[in-house]
Amino acid sequence: MKVGLGVYSGEWVPEEGISPHQVYRNDLAQAGLAEKVGLDSIWYTEHHFLPETQYNPNVMGMCAAVSAVTSRITLGPSVVLGPLYHPIRLAEDCAMVDQLSGGRLVVGIGLGYRDEEYRGIGVQRRHRAPMTEELIEVLRRAWSGQPVDFHGRHFDFEDVAVSPAPCRPGGPPIWIAGYRDVTLERVARLGDGFIMDGGTDSTKFESAGGYNRDIFTRVEEMVALLRQALLRHGRRYDDVEFAMTMGGFLSERGADDAWQQVQDGYMRTRRVYGSWYGIPESETSRWYPRLMTPAQHAARRSEIWLGSPEGVLPLFERLRAIVGERLHVMFRCRYPGVPHERTCASIRLLGQVRDRLVATGS
Repeated sequence: MKVGLGVYSGEWVPEEGISPHQVYRNDLAQAGLAEKVGLDSIWYTEHHFLPETQYNPNVMGMCAAVSAVTSRITLGPSVVLGPLYHPIRLAEDCAMVDQLSGGRLVVGIGLGYRDEEYRGIGVQRRHRAPMTEELIEVLRRAWSGQPVDFHGRHFDFEDVAVSPAPCRPGGPPIWIAGYRDVTLERVARLGDGFIMDGGTDSTKFESAGGYNRDIFTRVEEMVALLRQALLRHGRRYDDVEFAMTMGGFLSERGADDAWQQVQDGYMRTRRVYGSWYGIPESETSRWYPRLMTPAQHAARRSEIWLGSPEGVLPLFERLRAIVGERLHVMFRCRYPGVPHERTCASIRLLGQVRDRLVATGS
C-alpha cells in the first residue's frame, strides 16, 4: 500500500492575502516536506478558464518543478485532461519530466467534463473518449524508441521521432481515471492502473444534492467492477494499481479541531464542484459553514477523513482490506484558504500515518 499527497490544483483565492506566485512556492515547499516525512507520492491536476478561483493550467510544468525539488518521491498528474492535448507534445513533455525526475513519473489521464475547457481549447466534447484512447496509443508508441506511425480518426502521424526518450524503457506507467463502466473497460484494455475519485461521488453527486455516498460502499463497487472488466480482458487484478483520491485533514487535537481548520476550504471546493455539476446556485449559496445546520455539518464531515493519526489509521486499514496491497491513496491536505503552516502540520501527521501502515504490514 502507498500513501501519497494530493491532488494539488494550485487554487488561489484573493482572501488568502498572498499572490499566485507564493501559492506555487508553498506547493513546492509542501512537496519537499512530503518527501521528507516519508510519503510515497505527490499528485497534481489541472483546470482551465477559471478567473475567479484560479487553478493550475500547466500540470506537466508543475511536475517538472517538483521533480527539481525532490529526489525520491513518485510524482505525476492526476490527471491530465486527455482531449485537451496534442499527443506528440504530451509525449515529449512526459518524457522530459521522466528524465528530470530520474524515472519517477506516473501519468494519470482523464477525459474531463467541463464544456468551457473543451470550447476554450477547440475540442468537441463528443470526441473526448476516442481522442483520449488514441492519445494513449500514441504515447506508448512515442515512448517505444521507434518513430511514430499512427493513422487514426483524430490524429495522423508518419515517421515522427520523440526525443528525449523517457528514463525507463516503454515510458511512464499510465493510470486512467473515471467512474463509469466504460472507464473500467478502458483501464482493462489500455491502462497500468485505475484512479478513482474518492473526493466527489460523480455517479450520484448531482442527484444526491451535492453530497457523497459512503466511501467504503463506493470503493467496494469499483473494485468489483474493475475485477470483472480485467477478467473479460484476460488480466489479473493484482497486476493493476488501484489509486484513489481522498479528502481529509489531520490534527493532533482530533477530528473536531481538524474540521474547524478545514471546513471553509472544503466547503469552497463543494461550491465549485456544485456549480460544475449543474447544481442551482440557490442551493450552493447555502454551502457555507456559518449557514449549515448541525446535521449538514455532520454529513459534510463524513465525506472526508478527519482526526489524529491514531483516529484515521483504522480508515486506511479498512480501505486496504477492501482494495488490497496495490492500493495507492492520494490524500488531500491542501485546501484553498487554509494557511501554509496548517497544511504543513497536516502533511507531517500524514507521514506518521504512512509509517504506521508500513509497520502493520503494507
